[in-house]
Amino acid sequence: MKRFIGFIALSFLICVVAGQTWVLGQDKVERRDKKAGSINVSGKILEESAAGVRIKPQGLGKEETIPSSDIVRVTYADMPANASLALGKLAPDEANRNYPVLLKGYEGVQALPELKSAPPGARRYIDYRVASLRAYAADGDEQLKEAAKGLADFAAANPDSWEYPHAVRQLARLQADMGDYAAAAKTFETLKAAPNLPAEFRQEAIAALIDLAFQSEDYPAGEARIKEVLADAKTSGPLKARADLYQLGIEGAKGDLAAAVKRIEDAITKASDPSLKALAYNVLGDVYLAHKQRRNAMWSYLYVDLIYNQDRGEHAKALTRLIKIFDLEKDEEKVKLFKEKLARSR
Repeated sequence: MKRFIGFIALSFLICVVAGQTWVLGQDKVERRDKKAGSINVSGKILEESAAGVRIKPQGLGKEETIPSSDIVRVTYADMPANASLALGKLAPDEANRNYPVLLKGYEGVQALPELKSAPPGARRYIDYRVASLRAYAADGDEQLKEAAKGLADFAAANPDSWEYPHAVRQLARLQADMGDYAAAAKTFETLKAAPNLPAEFRQEAIAALIDLAFQSEDYPAGEARIKEVLADAKTSGPLKARADLYQLGIEGAKGDLAAAVKRIEDAITKASDPSLKALAYNVLGDVYLAHKQRRNAMWSYLYVDLIYNQDRGEHAKALTRLIKIFDLEKDEEKVKLFKEKLARSR
């Protein structure tokens, strides 16, 4: 009898540590939520694709499809017990984005012999997290190149997975951070053209392509892309607002600086969305850089770093520009500081 009670207690402990997934037989999808930040949907995953995850919630809840753009992470019910225990212990590091520790933890799970018996979706997710975390934790050119290859290999091998657009987007951002604008543009073009993805991914790719043209000073390409966005009746309001800012930036980079600064500052004042303000300050910094005014550019990017850093993409962009400025000024201490910030912000 005591052994039986002990077995029940151990089972309960496994259930708690593993996030109540493996023992109870429930998959869990953490999705973005505007009010709560994120919420969990527990149930049985019925189908997965690059478009999202179809899940039947536990109880009497109705079946729903969660777009891949809204998925934060997935916990699979049929993960082996040792893997579930190991992943459960990483919860505090997930909350704190402790990438080196998370990478070590996921690599350990990936190496477990029993993972080979897990269903393909569960194994694929671990492979994705390892590739993604290697990119987040990469330090130095060689690690960045290896991380980019890992993401590219994962995307090529898993084009029908919900993780696919996340991996492609991260790869493109990483390539841009490395200054390989041609490769980043090619990757974002792939994301833009991918079928059946949520609109958010396509619109982000379009905005990124405009930004890459701006960064590489290929203004004709940027203007052509802006024209395409503004002429498309399906373009969302937020994307049009971003395109308008990029248009101001390109005009300012090629024309009168004082007039451009005035127009962009007016746009900053009118913008209520912190992400749009961040973009506007980044564009303003780019205009200053185009006119060789590094100091003014630096202050614009610092506004994004210190105040309007809610948008991770714009924040990373500002940090990348700050690294470029301090590298040109031979300020190795600040280059190191902002490289560390960039690694934490990815």
